Amino acid sequence: MLALLLILQAATGDIVVTGKRLAEAHAACVKGECTPLRDAQATIALAESRFREGAYRDAKRLLAAAVTRNRDKAGTDPKPVAALYEAYATVALHDGDKQTYRSAVARQVRTLRDNLPASDPTVVSAATALGDMWLKLGNYRQADLVYRSVEQDALATGQDQPAMLAGMKRVWLASTMQRTSAALSKLRELEARPLARQQGFGTALRVLRLRMRARDASDEEMQELAGLVGQGQGNDPILIWAPPYAQDAAAAASDARALARRFGEEDPLRIRSTDVGAIQWADIGFWIRPEGRTAEVEVLRSSPKNSWATSLLKQISGRRYSSQEPSSSDQVQGVYKIQRFTLRSEYVVPSGSLISRRVLMGGYEILDLTAGAQAADAAAS
Repeated sequence: MLALLLILQAATGDIVVTGKRLAEAHAACVKGECTPLRDAQATIALAESRFREGAYRDAKRLLAAAVTRNRDKAGTDPKPVAALYEAYATVALHDGDKQTYRSAVARQVRTLRDNLPASDPTVVSAATALGDMWLKLGNYRQADLVYRSVEQDALATGQDQPAMLAGMKRVWLASTMQRTSAALSKLRELEARPLARQQGFGTALRVLRLRMRARDASDEEMQELAGLVGQGQGNDPILIWAPPYAQDAAAAASDARALARRFGEEDPLRIRSTDVGAIQWADIGFWIRPEGRTAEVEVLRSSPKNSWATSLLKQISGRRYSSQEPSSSDQVQGVYKIQRFTLRSEYVVPSGSLISRRVLMGGYEILDLTAGAQAADAAAS
């Protein structure tokens, strides 16, 4: 979310300070004394601070109120309004509120499409957002349908960039679903397009092919792949391979329920009215060394009772990123990352109750908290 704030700040050069003055700036916006841009800046910054503290519902309420204040300004200020929707969707997803998440993403995309030229970079980057939403919700078929539709519409109107982006999403989705031949066929098609000769897209396609190869690579081959992907990639390493996350009890229960629904059987682990899943999160910091290995993986802070995070430390320790040549002596340690992990949950109405409540469903929502710092450096340079 902080990256969204910095993008908005770049439009005016304004910087919203944190602490007491941030609260005062937001209070002025609540009174209707701010432009949509200023309101988005102040609200996203304040919601960011609440989110980092683990107060997800407070952050969600702040963003929901800002959306209500500004949604009728979409015609004149589409980018700030879309940024509010995107931040709202991010917090809702981590809170387990999937209905709000779906609605906010859809409104974000609609705001940009309806009020900006199709060639605007913001519209281009948001073209696949609906597919990404379905992917996060585990509906791979719907995600592929969205990506396919975006690609076909973009090709029909001569918009090469969103067509390429959607095509690459389709390749990775097919690969994830173990449809290797379909993924490779689509990748070859993308590599033959004129846009593939541009450096940025050419590199992205090369990374995509190498990530597919990495799944079955030996340790020696992985070292070679890490070096190949790292060439010309700048300072931010790319994740090439990671071990699977350990399955917890909530994930096993969720899988059992899904299997029962598929075969029309009774739910073997019915959710009861007494089942309540509190928000549980952990911030994990780690170094990505120049050779692509991770080091010094640790829980920096978390909600109470964080024993579940132990398996995350093992997963991150096993990751392999692209290798990088340090650009200065300050970077010999590599790149430091902080990622927020939230235990995935969902609001459901349990049997014997009429009240929707959050229940742990297994898995994690992940947010890179250092992305905002990188965006700040870029904006300052």
